[in-house]
Amino acid sequence: MMISILAFGLGCSDYKVAPTDSGALPGDDDFAPDISTDPTFYDFGSLQVGERESLTIPIQILNDGDSDLRIMDVHLSDADSAYDLGVVESVLVPPGRSTAFTVTFTPETAVQYEVAVLIDSNDPDEPTYEVPLSGLGIAPIVEVLPSEYDFGTLYIGCEGLLPVSIGNAGNDDLVVDDLVYSTGSTDLAFDADVAENGDFEVEPWEILPGAEVEVWIDYAPLDEYQDVAYLQVFSNDPVQPTAQATQNGNGALAGQNTDVFEQPINGETDILFAVDWSGSMSEDVANVEANFGTFVSTLASMDAEYHVAVVTEDDGCVNYPAGTQPWIDNSMSVVDQEDVFSTMLCEQYSGSSCRSSGANTERAFMLLEAALKTSNVGTGGCNEGFYREDATLSLVGVSDEPEQSVNPYTYYVSLFQGMKDDADDVVMHAIGGDYPGGCGGNDAYTGFYEATVATGGLFLSICATDFGSHLEALAEGSAADLTSFELTDIPVPATIEVTMNGLPVPTGWTYTPGDNTIDFDDDHVPEGGSTIQITYALYGDCEG
Repeated sequence: MMISILAFGLGCSDYKVAPTDSGALPGDDDFAPDISTDPTFYDFGSLQVGERESLTIPIQILNDGDSDLRIMDVHLSDADSAYDLGVVESVLVPPGRSTAFTVTFTPETAVQYEVAVLIDSNDPDEPTYEVPLSGLGIAPIVEVLPSEYDFGTLYIGCEGLLPVSIGNAGNDDLVVDDLVYSTGSTDLAFDADVAENGDFEVEPWEILPGAEVEVWIDYAPLDEYQDVAYLQVFSNDPVQPTAQATQNGNGALAGQNTDVFEQPINGETDILFAVDWSGSMSEDVANVEANFGTFVSTLASMDAEYHVAVVTEDDGCVNYPAGTQPWIDNSMSVVDQEDVFSTMLCEQYSGSSCRSSGANTERAFMLLEAALKTSNVGTGGCNEGFYREDATLSLVGVSDEPEQSVNPYTYYVSLFQGMKDDADDVVMHAIGGDYPGGCGGNDAYTGFYEATVATGGLFLSICATDFGSHLEALAEGSAADLTSFELTDIPVPATIEVTMNGLPVPTGWTYTPGDNTIDFDDDHVPEGGSTIQITYALYGDCEG
């Protein structure tokens, strides 16, 4: 919008007039020009910058003297200000007469413009006459800080968080209607914090003069390449409608690890039952025996290579038919396995008696300890060959009474886990009275219950009528886990790369931080004999 009080032809703001004879006699002060102006000062007030508003006013130059006034030059004290000068109508002003020129104020931003018009003339008293001018531009000014930021070098796995302020340094409301974050890297991310600031895509942000909003830049390098990003802010700032801020950084590798696993053809697992054969256990033992077929069928469906045995005697020796081995395995038919299991549950090989009168009847931990001491290859023990060092070990207690071994459960958990290089290869399960109050007249199976919790095993109720589902769950919980691979160090999760037999495996697995394992989905379990290689970056010192 153009507001014009008086329009004159515009010309150069600076010019020179050649000196001429003033008509006054030298030294005769009675015949001298005397300059004045109307107005002597002018305040243009406030003008809106965004609409390119301007205001033009005339300034008269008066000659109050007795001799001709000659204008040598009219110019501004600041040539780069927001004022423009028009052409002087006449550079020769006789006594008592006047001439004029125009001043146009067109503010460019939100600034108070203070300047003076300087009039050079032949007035001997005021050879340079000043006319002060003032005017204020009304506009928002977008300010994005920091305009440039270097995160420096961060270790892969570390993170830098940068607040970026979008402020209004002007004197009118700033309207931000779009933000664009541009980067070729996935390591830099932008957060407009819409929960705090509102969604500018729904309603533009209005930032009052002197106020600001804060957005965030997150830098989490995943490689050693340089990363650069640009934040563009689009607003109604009339001078700079698009403001930009730049962020950059570099990633550094603190360390890298590669774990290699060979998937076994079949998962080896040794499963040892310790059964309480006290008088009250007849129906419960019969229930276990009747559903053992479900147990071994489930193991077979999992393609597990298993040894299963039952111990009821104080000396730990497994009852088994003459001429066979002291365990059940998948080389036998399900029927033969059921028959051998029935024999193992009985005190005598003949099967004529199925009652134990030993001191350790209700001491499953001690029965298991005795059985395992006679199970290692090369010991000549009665159970020699049952225990395999490379197999997982599942220990199952079955009783309707509390565990009554002479040592606390923590002693036996530590004892059994100490038999393996990896404590996670030992899991303890139980079938007993419900914890903590028991069930159906059976006492809670305390002691063994705590052992199942400590080793991540199953605790199943002895009061259940369906032992088939119980034993199926036990089989699934006892078979060697071919889906999970524990890493030897803590990885930066986003850097994990999995290959199988030299080929990348981008999907079908997840990282589980609590267990520090790579876990394959059921449909992507590596085949037996496969080589699984897992490479990952290690965390560096993020505080240094």
